[in-house]
Amino acid sequence: MFKNRIVRIVKRETKRWIYRNPQRQIFIFAIPLLLLFWIIVMSFSVEGSQQFSLLAQAFLHGQLNFRHWIGGKGQDPVLYHGKIYWDEGPFPAILLTPLMAIFEFFRHFFWQGYLMWLLIVGVMFFVFEIARFFKFSKENSLILALGFCLGSVFIGVAAVASSWFFAQVVTTFLLFWGLYEFFAYKRRWWLLGIICAFILMTRGTAIVLLLFFLLELWRGNVVPEGKRFKKLIELGLPIVTAVLLLGLYNFLRFHNPLNGGYMYQLQYASSDESRAYGLFSLVHIPAGLYSALLRGPLAVTRTTTSWTLKFPFIENNIYGMSIFVTSPYLLSLFFHKWSSFSRQARHLLLTVLVGAVWVFSYYGLGLLQFGYRYSLDFLPELFVLFIIIYRIEHRQLSTGMKTVLLGSGVFNFYLLMFFLL
Repeated sequence: MFKNRIVRIVKRETKRWIYRNPQRQIFIFAIPLLLLFWIIVMSFSVEGSQQFSLLAQAFLHGQLNFRHWIGGKGQDPVLYHGKIYWDEGPFPAILLTPLMAIFEFFRHFFWQGYLMWLLIVGVMFFVFEIARFFKFSKENSLILALGFCLGSVFIGVAAVASSWFFAQVVTTFLLFWGLYEFFAYKRRWWLLGIICAFILMTRGTAIVLLLFFLLELWRGNVVPEGKRFKKLIELGLPIVTAVLLLGLYNFLRFHNPLNGGYMYQLQYASSDESRAYGLFSLVHIPAGLYSALLRGPLAVTRTTTSWTLKFPFIENNIYGMSIFVTSPYLLSLFFHKWSSFSRQARHLLLTVLVGAVWVFSYYGLGLLQFGYRYSLDFLPELFVLFIIIYRIEHRQLSTGMKTVLLGSGVFNFYLLMFFLL
């Protein structure tokens, strides 16, 4: 009882210290905002691999293959009939094409990082507005937005504008755009269909967001029963169009609408060995589960034979780190009763689980990464689920949750800097 009284006193005095001194609030926000600004500057200035910009340049010249060699193994070139292609979805390159056209007119090259910062700011905006829709204060909404952008694996893909990371930033932007349109804006089903089509043409494994929209359309109460079929057509037509366009894109490149080029990809022997079990297979799930849920950072020892640590003491694990290491606040989801989950929350959870299983069954782990970056294919839905469930049981963010959200961002930045330097 005495211990509980001490805890209450500490919480009360902490709140008084913060709210009676607005300048201290500014100080508290200054650190994560400064870190976010640094990430944006890095995304703009660090070049990385520019396959999507190069592919946009090829599109402008009427080609579907790269005009120049893009690098060997490790750069994922697809070699087919003496030409080099890219096996990632084409939408990021399509997005860059008009911008590349403008820059080429002035004899300049449009780097992916020139657009990356705008996508990061867009993700911040969408998370903030979703949090505001669920009645969080402006301050709490900003903390939640910072919590995702810094306190998750998103910080790792946002910091470097390499093509693989750029595609995941685009995907994360589109996922949150779809969730924002559904929860906090006008819920235009034709626009949700277009967003899902763009997602499919960027990272196919992230299209599971469509499952949430379908569940809400048919089992929720968001659309009157008599209008459901019409809304389904609005939602599905852009996606069907995207499937046909992808089939045509593949046929023009590899003479097979179902062949995305993975079988011709030049990779390291270790990747080929894993892919031999199947591009997607149940045999890959244990490795994906371990990387996404259990794998931790690595210890930095003074020598290879010593267990004595040296600065920075721990470092990022390029094979992935648990989302509970990069986003520890997600652990709070395990402390809520199933009965507290609304129908909408259960639909989101089912979407996350299906998306996670699909991602875990992929043969690759996303090497040379910060955290487990493939989790971004379902992490936006999981983060919105966290917002919904937390809001059901709390009016606003507690002091402890604010500390975890902002603290995880500082911790991730610490690991990321030593990884990138």
